Amino acid sequence: MLEREVRLSISWSGLGREFKAALEVGCVAILVFLLPWPLAFRGLRFLTRYSLFQGREQERALGSLVIWRGASGPHSERLIALHRLTDIADFFLTLKYGRSWMKRYLHVSGDALPVPGELPAPMLVTFHYGQGFWALRYFCDHGYPIAWLHAPPPKVAPWGEKFVGWMGHRRISQVARLSGAPTIAVGGSIERMRRRLLAEGRAVMVMPDAPLQPGQSSLPVRLLGRDARLPAGAIGMASEAGVPVLIYTIVIDPCNGHRHMRLEGPFMGLDAQTLAQRLADHLQVALDSNPEAWHVWPWVSGFFPESGRQ
Repeated sequence: MLEREVRLSISWSGLGREFKAALEVGCVAILVFLLPWPLAFRGLRFLTRYSLFQGREQERALGSLVIWRGASGPHSERLIALHRLTDIADFFLTLKYGRSWMKRYLHVSGDALPVPGELPAPMLVTFHYGQGFWALRYFCDHGYPIAWLHAPPPKVAPWGEKFVGWMGHRRISQVARLSGAPTIAVGGSIERMRRRLLAEGRAVMVMPDAPLQPGQSSLPVRLLGRDARLPAGAIGMASEAGVPVLIYTIVIDPCNGHRHMRLEGPFMGLDAQTLAQRLADHLQVALDSNPEAWHVWPWVSGFFPESGRQ
């Protein structure tokens, strides 16, 4: 009897998670498809008032923001939600709009993007920060089809995560369409990246701000004013092979919905540790400007192994 009650409780809990995830995505899709972007963005800002649209990791993200940065702004809770909802919206926006929308709402600063063919195929580095779909469209339109290195969602998601897993697969397909190249799933991925960069002469994109796993090789950096570590695989490969590295971040303006992308590089001839620190420095500048846009706050202690064990 007790076992049956437990199964029913799990089943109802999973159903609630499925419904909440589908409702959130459905509301965002309706706003995007029915309204012009300025009005749809106002709608997203309105949704952040309600806990239903603040995400399961909202409380952990806000807590980490306070712990690791010492304080949070008066609107941090809603800003965290806004960046996440806009990331969802970009999936639908890139289905609805194209180049003309991008020219109006995407603003690029920093170093100039090299002319395709001017340098060997680059490795582009970004972070789980802001909203990345339109950056992929921008690079593809400027002659850089990019293969994205990613962790795939599970083939069979557990009950309560099935809609999220289904959307994950749809997002990966959309990334491939926008970037103009097939994605690269992790698992032997460094060798596949090396082959694409050096043998095929085509660009790849990595996101090194994934918390370290036990036994994973890493490089020391300074981040958030502390000693931290970044995964070494892709960074070490780029340094060893002399691959040009372009760093970028893209984030939404929470006031008007415009995107701002900052480019840095290309970097060549740096040893792996120096390159890793350049990546950390770029991320630090982004965090100083819009800390709520970093989607990794709930797991940030994974970059600080010593702190994580305390």
